[in-house]
Amino acid sequence: MNLKRNRLSLTITSSLAATLVAATILVSPAANAADSNKLVVMQDAPTLATAAHTEANTSGAVLFFAADLRNLKRKKIGELIGQVTTIDVTLDGVNEEDRFRELVFNMKDGQIVVLGASQYTATTAPDFAKDNAPVTAVIVGGTGDYIGARGIVTTKKLKNGTFRHTFTFMK
Repeated sequence: MNLKRNRLSLTITSSLAATLVAATILVSPAANAADSNKLVVMQDAPTLATAAHTEANTSGAVLFFAADLRNLKRKKIGELIGQVTTIDVTLDGVNEEDRFRELVFNMKDGQIVVLGASQYTATTAPDFAKDNAPVTAVIVGGTGDYIGARGIVTTKKLKNGTFRHTFTFMK
């Protein structure tokens, strides 16, 4: 009889443990939404280079860039390298220009890889964030201290031509 009780107790305990694990997995994304870390880095004005086979601000144009990254105390902490591909396609009669961004933030503690896109209508300036509106992109991963990183980065162009990148990491 004790053997049957022990087996029943073990079965109930195993089922309870499995239920708790499943509940944790199902609840985790919502619970993590409030649990994030932030990192703010400053970017010097970038050095730009248009791909030799393309014309700037035309469909298919590829713009490469690089810039030093600094912490809030203005100490150099790494560099940003990236490219922007212009996709000039009219959809639903709206003349707009889309820009696909691929960014790698190289820092001594590792890399953060970011992808994103932004839209500009014919009435807005073709320069990235010329109107100083923040642009948000997705953190798709990282290396070193940032391995498995996910979240978003919000980039704001400042009046002096530099940029502020605010990373919000999800745990």
